[in-house]
Amino acid sequence: MATNASDATSAFPADKTEEKSISSSCWLMAAGSKRNTRKTTEFYSCVRLFHFAVLYKMSFGMNKPELYNASNELQRKAVLMCLKEYSHKIKWNKIEDTGIDLGCGDGSVSVLVKNFAPYSYKMFVACDINEEMINFASKRYVDENISFRVLDIGGEIPENMKGAFNHVFSFYALHWVKDQEKGFRNIHKLMSDGGDCFLAFLASTSIYSIYAILAHDPKWKSWLKNVDGFISPYHEMKNPEKKVAEILEKCGFKNIDVTCKKLTNKFDTVEALKNTVRSVEPFNMPKEVFDDFIQDYIAVGQETGILNFNTNEKSETISVTYDYTLLVICANK
Repeated sequence: MATNASDATSAFPADKTEEKSISSSCWLMAAGSKRNTRKTTEFYSCVRLFHFAVLYKMSFGMNKPELYNASNELQRKAVLMCLKEYSHKIKWNKIEDTGIDLGCGDGSVSVLVKNFAPYSYKMFVACDINEEMINFASKRYVDENISFRVLDIGGEIPENMKGAFNHVFSFYALHWVKDQEKGFRNIHKLMSDGGDCFLAFLASTSIYSIYAILAHDPKWKSWLKNVDGFISPYHEMKNPEKKVAEILEKCGFKNIDVTCKKLTNKFDTVEALKNTVRSVEPFNMPKEVFDDFIQDYIAVGQETGILNFNTNEKSETISVTYDYTLLVICANK
């Protein structure tokens, strides 16, 4: 899908200054349920992949663009499945279509999102708060006709970007914006009249809960001192979709559709759980420290019931399950 990269770059140079219908639903899908239809099973796979993609971004996406770029196949697959599931809600334009991806990280998902559109974009911009990520993406995807730039969606929006985009996308990023209302107001500012947004991010996960508990343990307090930076503002909230819908309405969005997906993920073995936690832990623990940490992590998960351990007598293995929730938003201006 060709875009005019020079137009995008000139339109948004590096900035030196800077009838509402609400439909919200929340439902639970059990992994492996025989009643699931094929479509439901596919979507379960999508959000399961999405959950791991979020965790991989937590681990690799902050200051390790090369490692993240080589490790985020799950992220790209999850986004593609979500786009297919919700594409009917996006009003594509044959001409003059403009799009922006917020929290683009290494840029790989931005390429996928841009190329998913049925028509070519006149302009596609990808933004991230992390300058190192933007520098990597600009070099890695120099031929993709995407304008990469540094932007904090929780900060101030440059005047020349306001009302400039028919489509605003964001994956895995918005749970890091502490002032949620300002973040959504900024998204609204970016959208053109009649434009739409498609946003998906983690509301809560049991992994957050265990980190939060261990952060109060003197043994781990120094290692987990920045844990709040990795916890969603909707963590453990009873009705996050209702809260998000209220914020969106307050910010002026129309045709608001917020879906809260409550899901269960399963590890076939305890070792698989350990390996996954190791791969996504964002605190850069040395191996010897992590080996001790994971023992306490599992103990807390078991004692609190956050992690559920189930013995398979046939295979003599122990599987582990835990819950998480995903917020998916579609709305118009």
